[in-house]
Amino acid sequence: MRLTSESDNHPDTLVVPTRRRVAVANLELGMFVCELDRPWSETNFAFQGFPLLTPDEMRAVRECCLYVYVDDTRRVRLQHGGPAAVAPRERKTPQRPQQPLASEIEEARAAYRNGSELIEQVLADVQHGRVIDTRACHGVVKRNLASMLRNESAMLWLIRLKSKDLYTSLHCLSVSIMAMGFGNHLGLADDKLQLLGMAGLLHDVGKMRIDPEILNKPGKLTAEEFELIKRHPAFGLEALQAQPGIPQVALQAAYGHHERLDGTGYPLGSGPSQIPYMTRIITIVDAFDAITSHRAYDYARPVQSAFEILRSASGRQFDEELVREFIRWLGAFPVGTLVELHTGEVAVVVEKHEQLQLRPRVVVLRDAAKQRCTPRYLDLARITVDEEGTPYRICGGLPDGSFGLHIADPELQSILHPQALADFELDA
Repeated sequence: MRLTSESDNHPDTLVVPTRRRVAVANLELGMFVCELDRPWSETNFAFQGFPLLTPDEMRAVRECCLYVYVDDTRRVRLQHGGPAAVAPRERKTPQRPQQPLASEIEEARAAYRNGSELIEQVLADVQHGRVIDTRACHGVVKRNLASMLRNESAMLWLIRLKSKDLYTSLHCLSVSIMAMGFGNHLGLADDKLQLLGMAGLLHDVGKMRIDPEILNKPGKLTAEEFELIKRHPAFGLEALQAQPGIPQVALQAAYGHHERLDGTGYPLGSGPSQIPYMTRIITIVDAFDAITSHRAYDYARPVQSAFEILRSASGRQFDEELVREFIRWLGAFPVGTLVELHTGEVAVVVEKHEQLQLRPRVVVLRDAAKQRCTPRYLDLARITVDEEGTPYRICGGLPDGSFGLHIADPELQSILHPQALADFELDA
């Protein structure tokens, strides 16, 4: 079904918001719940304000409240013919003090290293039927989130360094980190971000029950092999259900991250009303990270190609609104992307700009003739001009490996040394 707002037919009409108190016994599908009879933090709802789209959502409200407030101007009609949109969110823009990249990179690196070691242990424990250290998982997620909130560019750089030999473990860590960054962009509260991080960290544990020769097969899978691969969500759910302290959000993501809005996904072929909001987020991040990573059976695609794949599958496989927000969050040239400047020089994006997507901070690594040069830091959000007085601008993105530049090579890693970053910024 497709959602339309009652006021969508008159976009130029000024509507005065109205709220009214409604006993939960009198709730109806389509009502927009804007306030509860208790603090939002005392409930399991993922966002503050949402429309009632399904009987299960209405039942959940009735189970925890005696009455709620509804906003009649945001009531929705449920129409057949398209997937349900995600619930509207009250976007928050928290004023968090941002640490300079040079100050955060070492803590981010230590947190990332700790997370990569833990997820390898977790996957080994799942593979051998042992109890996983759930408390340690929560600790890693909390530490990564703290780093992301101080300066997300540091972590976004580190997750680009995956080796295809450790793809599954580092993919889980990357999805966890990216999901929290994306969730923060969407306005989710910190406790919800931690749940999202746990969901990302554990979403692919079911793959540990798949024969590695099939999981990492470089050629095309047979029909029988693909059917086995499609069982990994069920294996993941089974493994996590046996563990203490696993949040419901993580169980849902492990089981549902390959479901599609049009009902053609697996393992259940669920429709839009059965795919939770948090799982929709994990589904997009999971796909993006897979597309842009080197794997045993596929090569890494450029970020722009990944964006196009997400856009083309919007509404059928992925939530259309969330795809738009995901691309908006990462920006046209995400951290770790190689770019060509208008001068012909080649640079790598080291830090995003919150407002100006096309003007990130970059480090120039190749001159106009595409030859190695002394690294030079440019903050494109400032008035920075070339020798002819023309402001620097990015002409376009380049695939990893262009002109001998690979994101995981020591040449690029050296520029993320704290002292190098501090020196770059002083010289800029």
